[in-house]
Amino acid sequence: MILPGISITWKAFLYRLARKWSEYKQESVLFYKYRTYNKILSDRKKLKKYYKMPIVNNRILFMCFEAGKYACNPKCVSEYLAEKYGEQLEIIWAFAEPEQFSYLKEKGYKLVKYQSKEFYQAALTAKVFLYNMRIPGEIPFRKEQVVISTGHGGGAYKKLLLDTPNILDIDKKTIEFSTNNTTIFVSSCKKYTKCVIRGAYAYDGEVLETGMPRNDDLVNGNYEEGKKVREYFNIPKENKIIIYAPTYRKGTRTANDYGIDAEGIVQAAKERFGGQWTFMYRMHYFIKTELPEVTKGYHVVDATHYSDMQDLIKAADILITDYSSCVWDFSLMDKPCFLYATDIDEYLDKQGFYTDVYDWHFPIGKNNRELMELIRNFNEEEYLKGIHKHHEEMGILESGEATKLIGERIYKECSGL
Repeated sequence: MILPGISITWKAFLYRLARKWSEYKQESVLFYKYRTYNKILSDRKKLKKYYKMPIVNNRILFMCFEAGKYACNPKCVSEYLAEKYGEQLEIIWAFAEPEQFSYLKEKGYKLVKYQSKEFYQAALTAKVFLYNMRIPGEIPFRKEQVVISTGHGGGAYKKLLLDTPNILDIDKKTIEFSTNNTTIFVSSCKKYTKCVIRGAYAYDGEVLETGMPRNDDLVNGNYEEGKKVREYFNIPKENKIIIYAPTYRKGTRTANDYGIDAEGIVQAAKERFGGQWTFMYRMHYFIKTELPEVTKGYHVVDATHYSDMQDLIKAADILITDYSSCVWDFSLMDKPCFLYATDIDEYLDKQGFYTDVYDWHFPIGKNNRELMELIRNFNEEEYLKGIHKHHEEMGILESGEATKLIGERIYKECSGL
């Protein structure tokens, strides 16, 4: 089809221009990836200068979400160790902006700035390094050190890393650095061990199949920290909470890009469950747009920048997501979770899942109308049977004692027992 007012010659020119721009972007991405890989190689050589310094056996370095938060599994383990063995251990936390976390010094923690000289010195002299994401490849850890990746997602859902469709060879090489840097992985279920740790990371070393420390409270029915969320956002005590926490989508920059009808969802929840409701957005940290606290007469809260997702999960009565692994955590409380999956067919084709999304046993709505109907017709008995079957099929490992088990393992490593 020729656009009105554009000649064939100009259309051909614009087509070639668009193609060239696409090729340029692809070449730029590839250049960036190779530059990153070469920098890793260079940093590994440079950082070996810290080998001159002895490993401090009672030193533990923690980091969470690219040194941006004090949360998740590292938070749970560090607080356990601080409370039980605080006087015997040197606990260090790395942050991109350590001044924002100065209050942690009251716990006896030391703070270092991520990627600073002090950070690399701590990383290469600590007996244990624990992180909830892919272990940094540029740090040439020593054989005497114990490097633990707790991960930050349960279950085995969307394909990752080496299993990503059309992955580039340069990405495989970069992932290999991280895999080789890891001493121990933590797993939430048998399928995560098989698909993610053994598959996506191609790791054949030790796995602690304890479940995730951050989920201990959910397994044990301790939701007290959810009260902090209500106080923080000034949510009325009588209000129930719906949390919407989708995965990131390329090209999206505002919550509106996801197209969820918050008002309609709240109305459906009122019809099925009764009471008043607060609708809470928890967007990916790439989504920067703030939301108004009150919109069109119903209560809406932007919880995107709240420090710890687990607190939000404990506070919520309903979770709506798409393919996020937070469904795993939330399902441990036996509360209703719905999938709002408007692009499910495209996602299946381009990304893929380890477990068919239709076998997750969570109700799936492809649009707002379907989602609202699922909420109105929610059958608790059928839902609970479904998610418990899902846990069994995944080979659930959540012990309710993961924090203690991992904490004690770290203490043994530090004390030489």
